[in-house]
Amino acid sequence: MRRPVAPGGRMRIARLLALAFLACTFALHAQPQDTGLTDPAQLGATANTRYLDAAGRPLDVGSFMRQVNEGKRYSRTRDTQAGAAMLRITGPAPGHRGIRLAFGRGDRFPPFELPSLDGDTKRLGDWHGRYTFVSFYFADCAPCIAEAPVLMAYAREHPDMNFVAITYEDATDAKRFATDRHFDWPILHDGQGLIDVLGVSVYPTLMLIDPDGRIAGAAVGMAMRDDQAKRLADLTGWIEQWKRVEPASPPNGTR
Repeated sequence: MRRPVAPGGRMRIARLLALAFLACTFALHAQPQDTGLTDPAQLGATANTRYLDAAGRPLDVGSFMRQVNEGKRYSRTRDTQAGAAMLRITGPAPGHRGIRLAFGRGDRFPPFELPSLDGDTKRLGDWHGRYTFVSFYFADCAPCIAEAPVLMAYAREHPDMNFVAITYEDATDAKRFATDRHFDWPILHDGQGLIDVLGVSVYPTLMLIDPDGRIAGAAVGMAMRDDQAKRLADLTGWIEQWKRVEPASPPNGTR
């Protein structure tokens, strides 16, 4: 027989649970920055290489290198097969707390090549021609765990779409999540560079990529207080709305 918890104890437990939830939902993960290029200038000023400041605004290669030489750190994501890359100064942008999501409706999703749990490498081009729904997560994130059944239920109802989950964690943690949660989506791991370039810092973050490789919509995960049926209805409504709205034209037509 369990001993009853005193009122003060219940309050302490509630506070601890609330802190654990916030740690998952607003985790600015302390992972190593992806600085695989010792000299980002080696990529040069090409049409397939883009440079961003900490707020996600375009920079020319000279301005980017000045910030790097001043000690700013950066992350990068690239697709060596397509010869495309994107680099972003990391750290809080002036006037903003934390890393800011740099991409919105109509922006081209960054190039990438990431390992999957199936043992192959996936690239953005693998998804062209269909809508692709992406969930950014990490294994011990309580909201990510809670919404996994909803994501799988939606995927089962929409075989005409692609579905993928991306994590900054390694293959071991990615597989643990898939096994423990019976999560049957394709999972890409070690995605720190892509996550930093996008500016994802709240988990889970959900994105819809259109058939041309542009972002159709994005949202932070569903409310945990709702039941599964309400979450599924909300998710369905978001995606249908994102599909209906014409993307805004990027300022330079290429972003």
